[in-house]
Amino acid sequence: MPSRKANAKTTLAVLLAGLGLALAGAAEGKNNGRGNGHGGNDSHVEDSLAPAIASVLFPTGDRQVISNYFLRNSGYLADLPPGIRKQLVTRGRLPPGIAKKILPAGLSGQLSPLPAGYDRMIVGPDVLLVQIATGVIVDIIRDVVR
Repeated sequence: MPSRKANAKTTLAVLLAGLGLALAGAAEGKNNGRGNGHGGNDSHVEDSLAPAIASVLFPTGDRQVISNYFLRNSGYLADLPPGIRKQLVTRGRLPPGIAKKILPAGLSGQLSPLPAGYDRMIVGPDVLLVQIATGVIVDIIRDVVR
């Protein structure tokens, strides 16, 4: 039976994820299709989403587990063209059609649970934390995959 502390953590994670999705829905509708003052390019993360997204990051312990896993296990690296890799830094969203892989089961089982609506994935040499509904890249662990 889960402890009270584990239940509280799960409840908090679900509430934060719900808040993030609610803020994402509100931000999506605020421009009414007229652009966002930056040439109509919506590829950057809206300022109103920043607090909700910033609350969901790779914990330090997960970063260490992921790094150690790929130091011991290779064969997961798939090269990305430099232009696509650069978009991961500057766009804030996953480019359409980008090749991504799920984390190995042996690694996923060692990581803390994610809030609903988020997923971890391998893209090139990086591990990304992505908000599924919007494709917003929330956090990146750079150059860890081998």
